Amino acid sequence: MKTQPAVMVVVDIHVSFPQPVTKEEFHQRATRLMDELIALNECNDDIADPVVSSDAGESLLTVEVVVVSDDPFEATSTALTVLRTALHAAGAGTSGWPTVSRMENRAESLPDPLFT
Repeated sequence: MKTQPAVMVVVDIHVSFPQPVTKEEFHQRATRLMDELIALNECNDDIADPVVSSDAGESLLTVEVVVVSDDPFEATSTALTVLRTALHAAGAGTSGWPTVSRMENRAESLPDPLFT
């Protein structure tokens, strides 16, 4: 069996809404994003183990995706493409969804190959 290197890409999305949303509404949007990431994970062998966490108090969504790659730049590009697709599928970019006020990302090669 051939092992494949992987990179963990983490993206922090700081959002603002045109109108106030409740904590429950914020977390529901995070759940929709997670659902879309899971759907993309099922049809894309280059990604694995997506995770979305939400902090309504800070208006922050944190997305983690493992990308099969040994190149952090390539992995970041793949992760951001998948994230953009998931955001659009979840309804972002349409009326009523928040505006991204700041986005930060980081990538870290995982110490042991995860995929065989």
